[in-house]
Amino acid sequence: MKKLRVGIVYGGRSGEHEVSLASAAAVFKNLDRSRYDTVPIFIRKDGGWMLPPAPPQLEQASAAIAAARGGSSEAGPDAHVIAHPGSDTIL
Repeated sequence: MKKLRVGIVYGGRSGEHEVSLASAAAVFKNLDRSRYDTVPIFIRKDGGWMLPPAPPQLEQASAAIAAARGGSSEAGPDAHVIAHPGSDTIL
């Protein structure tokens, strides 16, 4: 069975940024890996989009807030997401 590629968009410019990180971590943790090939798509607080090398691991917003205060943040190449309907391509 071919896996369905799913992009998980998280983060963003809102005050709920850290909650979004924790929610995304829960989604990544609970998706069936035998059925889905996941692509993390992170939106920084400044609105820039990135493709991090791994999904978020923080499961509580408080942990994300603490990590941000400590200078830790998502890292990865900047991205301009373009989806091609009907294909497996996400650029």
